[in-house]
Amino acid sequence: MFKKIISIAASAAVIVSVLVAAPAQAAGQSIKGSGSSFANNAMQACLGAYTNNTVTYTSTGSGTGKTNYLAGTYDFAATDSLFTSPAPTSTYVTVPLLGGPVAFAYTAAKVADGLNLTAQNISDIFTGRVTKWNDASIKANNTKIALPNKAIKVFYRSGSSGTNENISNYLAQNLPGQGWVKSSTWSTAIAGAKLNTTVVGTGLATSTLVSETLEDTLNGFGYFDLSDAITADVSIAKLKNAAGAFVAPTSSAAAKFINAQSIITGQTDATNGTLNIDFTKSVSGAYQLSIVTYGVAPRYVPTPTAKVSTIASKLAVGDFFKYVVSSCIPAKAASLGYVALGGALKTSALNQIKTIG
Repeated sequence: MFKKIISIAASAAVIVSVLVAAPAQAAGQSIKGSGSSFANNAMQACLGAYTNNTVTYTSTGSGTGKTNYLAGTYDFAATDSLFTSPAPTSTYVTVPLLGGPVAFAYTAAKVADGLNLTAQNISDIFTGRVTKWNDASIKANNTKIALPNKAIKVFYRSGSSGTNENISNYLAQNLPGQGWVKSSTWSTAIAGAKLNTTVVGTGLATSTLVSETLEDTLNGFGYFDLSDAITADVSIAKLKNAAGAFVAPTSSAAAKFINAQSIITGQTDATNGTLNIDFTKSVSGAYQLSIVTYGVAPRYVPTPTAKVSTIASKLAVGDFFKYVVSSCIPAKAASLGYVALGGALKTSALNQIKTIG
């Protein structure tokens, strides 16, 4: 089992030496954000080491984070899914901040890390077609493992979750015709995949709650970010990728998948610089269900008399995003279980950050 090797403070800012130089207009501000629970451990680690401004971040789930941003009650949002409708009426920018794998975790009796699962296995468990660990369809890919004849206790993300949207999109792309719908709400995503709309299992609000509950439940099954997975006393499944290999959710395997995706460019709307993720793409050694967390912030539109923004709180958001992309995640990604942006994606993200204001 993955051991508890990481401890992350959920406090706001910790006083340490200055790591990056901020614009004069961006120093000494207090800003707050909310959203993705998938990225929460990364956000807490980064704001705890960032000294130019005071940043607080509340793990609410991507949907609530976007709602808070729409309401104007937070300076920024972090989300694993893009705005659709409703979307902000004011101009905004969507900035890739970090990536990571979505891990499928379990507490099946006497089954260690490395249970091999396919997209079909995942779908069947969540739709109630497979209800026991020793089902023939699971045994087929795990012939050397003694699977218990026990009922699977399923846990999923309730509410509006970017992780839900990515998993349902992954299943919809990899299992066409089976009724999966890309949706941040699990009941909507799963409805078409069943003969009825009754969701299997127990819903919990955040990734951390799912991991904590699963940890205390024998024969449980759920999903959350790798960072929560490696700090919980749970076992982690391998997922079959499009190249035909069963791959564990590691930072390096997720990086291979994310770096192979295409960047949306040349757009005038807030999708510019985001990724068009193809969950069916065959990439050797890649973990197939790897996703990106985006930061959402106001975009400054230059005028003839004001080429750049002078609003300190908005500049502070840009400075924090730059620190996350350029300094914090590159330094901490491997230990936290995330992926730092690289190459063209990092360059694109930094260009997007320059437009915040």
